[in-house]
Amino acid sequence: MLDEKIKYAQILLTELKGGPLSWTELEKKMIGHCGTHWKFTSLIHWLMLKGYIVKEGSPGSRGLYRLNSEKVSFDKTGKISIKI
Repeated sequence: MLDEKIKYAQILLTELKGGPLSWTELEKKMIGHCGTHWKFTSLIHWLMLKGYIVKEGSPGSRGLYRLNSEKVSFDKTGKISIKI
């Protein structure tokens, strides 16, 4: 189960590499990979709890989601690096 979550997290973080995206944009890109709205929701909340992504704007707003550059980075080849 954790392997599956990490796989989806890598996909989502790679999507955010290009810049901030809204919930709806992220969900549209991810639903084909993770299958359900609830898996996507769980993944977003888990990544926010761990500090890998940050929501711009206040809670409850339709703010954009972006990578936390202090915890997530990409090398020149596109390989993801996560600080635990």
